[in-house]
Amino acid sequence: MRTGIFGGTFDPVHNGHLICADAVRRQLALDKVVFVPAGVPPHKIARRITPPEDRLAMLRAAIGEREGFAVSDIECRRRKYTYTYDTLIELRRTAAADEEFYWIIGADTLADVFNWYRSADVFRLCAFAAMKRPGCDETVFQQSLRKAQEAGATVLVADVPQIDISATQIRAAAGAGEEIGAFVPEPVRAYIRQKNLYRPAQLHFSEIYEDVETLLSPRRFTHSIGVMEESVRLGERFGADREKCRLAGLLHDCAKELTEQQYRWLGIKTDASGEYDGKQVLLHGEAGAILAETRYGVRDPEILAAIRWHITGRPEMGLLEQILFVADYTEPGREGAVFDLVRETLRKGSLLRAVLAECESTIQYVINGKDRQLCTQTVRTRNWALKKIAEEAEHVG
Repeated sequence: MRTGIFGGTFDPVHNGHLICADAVRRQLALDKVVFVPAGVPPHKIARRITPPEDRLAMLRAAIGEREGFAVSDIECRRRKYTYTYDTLIELRRTAAADEEFYWIIGADTLADVFNWYRSADVFRLCAFAAMKRPGCDETVFQQSLRKAQEAGATVLVADVPQIDISATQIRAAAGAGEEIGAFVPEPVRAYIRQKNLYRPAQLHFSEIYEDVETLLSPRRFTHSIGVMEESVRLGERFGADREKCRLAGLLHDCAKELTEQQYRWLGIKTDASGEYDGKQVLLHGEAGAILAETRYGVRDPEILAAIRWHITGRPEMGLLEQILFVADYTEPGREGAVFDLVRETLRKGSLLRAVLAECESTIQYVINGKDRQLCTQTVRTRNWALKKIAEEAEHVG
C-alpha cells in the first residue's frame, strides 16, 4: 500500500490543501492521503494555534466521504512539540509490513529536509512527495532536489496547480466578519462561524494559562505561577492593577524554553553582543513580550514592557515593571540568602530599594562567577534606582 502523509497546521484547512492533495494522490498512484494536523508545531511559535480539536473537526468536515482521504490525530494527541520522525515512528508501529509512506511537502521545503530532526532516520522511514507549482524556478528546484537526494532522501515530484489561497488571509477575513465561502468547503465555513474562530481579541485568561503550560516544563510553570501570585500580592500592596499583575506574572517566562531556532523565527538575534550574552537567560524577556502580543493578543503596553524588561530592569521603570522585576526574585520558590535579602528589603517597605538590592545581587553574582558577561542594562537600572532613591531622600529632607 502506498500512503501519502500530508502534515500541516491546517488552521484552517482550505480548498487549496484538498486540490493539491488530490493531485498528488492521482499522479503518484497513492492508495490514500492521510492528513496529519500538527499538535504544537515548533515553527508556529509566534501565534497561538487554534486548538487541535477544532482543526481536526474542520478537517474531518472538509473530507467527509471523499474517497482516498483520511485524517489522523496522531500529532494532536501530543501536547508538546512533535517532529516528523516521531510521527513516522508511531505510524510505522501500526502500519502493514508492505506499507510505503510518502511525506508530502512543498517544493520550497525540499532544500531544508536534511536539516530536519533525525533526518537520516526520516529518509529511512519515508520517501518525499514534492509538490511543484507552476512558475517554480526550475534551476532552484533542481538544486534543491539534488541536495535532498545527496543527503539520502528519496523524492518523487508531483505537479500541482497554483492555488492563491492563504490560511493567514482566511483567518484575517473570518476575524473581520468577511465571507470566506470561496476559500473553504461549506462545512468548514459553517464550523468557523459557529465556533467564532479567529476572533482578534485578547484570549481569555484561562486559555492563556492552559497554553503557557504547554510551552513550559513543570518546574518552570510552577515558578511562573509563583511569580504570578507574588506579583498580585505586591500589586495589592503598592497599588497596581491586579489583573495586569496576574497576567504579566503568568507570561513573564513564556519564552524561557524556546529553542535557538524559535528565537530566530521571532526575529531575535541570538549572537553575543554588548547587551546580551546570546543565551536564553537574557533573550527570553524580549521573546516573551513578542509572544504575549502575537500569540495571546495582549496589547497593554505596561504588561508588554514588564515582560520585556523583567530580567534586567531598565531606567524609568513603571510600577508594574518594578513589581514583576522583584516578584521574579521573591516568589516563594526562590531559596537562598540573596533572595532573602531582597525579601527583607521589601519587608521594610521600599519597592525601589528592592529593585536596587536585586540589581546589586545580580551584578555581584556575575562578578564572582567564571566566564559570565555582565549585561550593561542591569548596571543602568541599578544607577537609575540609586539616583531615584537619592532624589526621594533629598525631597523628604
